[in-house]
Amino acid sequence: MNSGSNTEPHPQRLRDRLREATSSAILEAAEEAFAESGLHATRMDEIAGRAGVSVGTLYNYFSDKSALLAALIDSRRKDLVGQLDQVLAEHAGEPFAAQLEAVLRTLFAHFEAHQRFLSILMEGEHARDAQAMPAAMRPRETMRALYSRFEALVERGLATGWLRPECAALYPALLMGMFRGVLVRTLYETNPPGSLVQRAPQLVDIFLNGTRKRP
Repeated sequence: MNSGSNTEPHPQRLRDRLREATSSAILEAAEEAFAESGLHATRMDEIAGRAGVSVGTLYNYFSDKSALLAALIDSRRKDLVGQLDQVLAEHAGEPFAAQLEAVLRTLFAHFEAHQRFLSILMEGEHARDAQAMPAAMRPRETMRALYSRFEALVERGLATGWLRPECAALYPALLMGMFRGVLVRTLYETNPPGSLVQRAPQLVDIFLNGTRKRP
């Protein structure tokens, strides 16, 4: 009786792990296909082939391409937001400049690791498929999530006296604009200069000290 009860959950756990692994493989394949072929040109049979599953299996996991894209965006967003929240918690006691650099390094490292996702995100903000998704799944929601983390970071800078309060409402937008600008440059330049992560200290310096030439 006890022996049976000890082994009974294992097949269920094995099925769950198999399902998670299959779903992960499909999402990785979809990320590659969307980046190479574009949101609209990518076919479900192409994604299935890349993932090493049948088209029928693919449809068992995702009802259509929009649902698959939504799941991909949601998965990547949760991963990124989770990393940011962890970094904000770990660096909470440090000077504001160090916190800002840690957040930017995390953002850039994530987007370098998911270059395909970056292209999907930027293309998908105004894509027809994206607008048909539930609001929480749209690519724009990722940027909203990032903006809220910049807001939380700015509040720390204000509370510790690192930032002047008179323009406080603009600070999250300025950080977001700087961050997006670097991403766009990386996307559309043929030979973007260096690693994105290396840009983090430069953005911190520009944000805190401006662009005026120093003596």
